[in-house]
Amino acid sequence: MKTLSLKFQIASVTIFSAIVGAVAAQVLPGAVFSMRDFLFEASLSPRDRLALDQLEHIAGRCSAAFMDFRDSLGFHTWRLSYDLVVLLVVLGAAIVMGLVAWGLAGHLTRPLEILAEAVRRVANGDRRPPQLSSAATSEVAALNEDFVAMTAALRSADDDLRLRSAALAHDIRTPLTILRGRLAGLKEGLFTADDAFCDGLVEQIGWIDLLVSDVNALADARQAGTGKRERVDLCALAKDSVDSLRPELEASGVSLALDSGESVFVEADPGRLRRALLNILRNLIRYAPGAPATIKVFADGADAVLRCTDYGPGWPPGDPRALAEPFARGDESRSRQTGGSGLGLSIVQATVTAYGGVLNLRRGAEGGAIVEIRLPLLR
Repeated sequence: MKTLSLKFQIASVTIFSAIVGAVAAQVLPGAVFSMRDFLFEASLSPRDRLALDQLEHIAGRCSAAFMDFRDSLGFHTWRLSYDLVVLLVVLGAAIVMGLVAWGLAGHLTRPLEILAEAVRRVANGDRRPPQLSSAATSEVAALNEDFVAMTAALRSADDDLRLRSAALAHDIRTPLTILRGRLAGLKEGLFTADDAFCDGLVEQIGWIDLLVSDVNALADARQAGTGKRERVDLCALAKDSVDSLRPELEASGVSLALDSGESVFVEADPGRLRRALLNILRNLIRYAPGAPATIKVFADGADAVLRCTDYGPGWPPGDPRALAEPFARGDESRSRQTGGSGLGLSIVQATVTAYGGVLNLRRGAEGGAIVEIRLPLLR
């Protein structure tokens, strides 16, 4: 249910208060005097009240005779100042409306107070978004949406920072230890600085460079949803990606067939999407050498689908979806040729998720592995 704007609610309260005050000043003084007359007449004896009623009927309530007779019955002690009555009525109405306005103001400002408290929490490192009630005004609701988006971006930045730190601590330690050990051994004369020794050092440095590149790629993929987008032909992008890795595929013995019909369009950054497709192809080279494979691109309802099927060894035991988690490996080896950095499928999943899609990992009916990307189809 759409809430009313803050300006409308404040204007409504102001107008309502003015109307109530004007009505009170107009109606309540007369009601006070009528109540006074009623109470005065109720205090008279039945005989005096009957005589006063008869005189009112004969001479009228505003006649001098009626007023003199009423004064003779003690009415002069019941007289009230009209100005004082109006002042008290207006003052009472102002107090009542002030209390009402105070309550309404608290109702209107409560969401702002919640947002202010959330801002203080975020400043202290707590990235939880505020929980506003449905009574929030449209302006506050819009502000809350922007604030939630901001906290989500901050959480993503925090995750990326933790990811980078974890990567450096998790995987760089091994090659650095090897480098230090070999250099220390070289200093002690245990190793000879021949070509094989230097190649080993270069390999360890290359491994560090690969890991840093993949960590940066994963962080970039998680931000893909906020970056540029354009109309991308998924069929043409798949063909270009396959062609760029054709020599490596043939060298590893992967017989890859591309099955694509008419153009299938999605909205994405072509560079980031191409990087995700190349990661899928590199997994074929790494984990299914010598096996046939197919890539099929097609439209399925509201989805654009890219499905990569290979007939290699398939996924390791367990749920294949777990392999899309950072640092998960099908091969626990640390080798660049087999183990990889453990971030390839994580980059694919982060990219697909950023564009509103889904990554499916499952086993083939005849063995092998299936990697399927589903993205919103652009008509």
